[in-house]
Amino acid sequence: MKQKDNVIFLDFDGVLNKKLDDFSESAANPEAVFYVNKLCLENDFKIVVCSSWRHRDNYEQILHDIGIDKKIGVLGKTKNNPNGREAEIKDFLEDHDIAKYLIIDDAYLSDDIEDHHVQPASRLGFTKNKYEEALKKISKL
Repeated sequence: MKQKDNVIFLDFDGVLNKKLDDFSESAANPEAVFYVNKLCLENDFKIVVCSSWRHRDNYEQILHDIGIDKKIGVLGKTKNNPNGREAEIKDFLEDHDIAKYLIIDDAYLSDDIEDHHVQPASRLGFTKNKYEEALKKISKL
């Protein structure tokens, strides 16, 4: 029997990069990249891209170019849903056999998924404090 995957739905702007709509290496936030790597590698999570950057053919290469560890599996990306990001994530969950999931996104998402959502401040990205918050949420999933 195939093991179910643990997944992080990952946004880019405001989470991994400092300049919105700029994903050059110079815009990457090294602290955020470090803590996303740490979270995924230590907790056996794979990445699903929910960022608008998923529309670029090279979204996976962008992640690796800014320092996301190649040992972390990138399972793919969410599909468009006219009802927004939350609906896109719910669609992905319905279509895949997922054990645990966490959403790292600087956007507000509804209280329905609060137990799964870590919301970094856009200007700071995924910091040590947000990493620790993510660990607490994972322990309750």
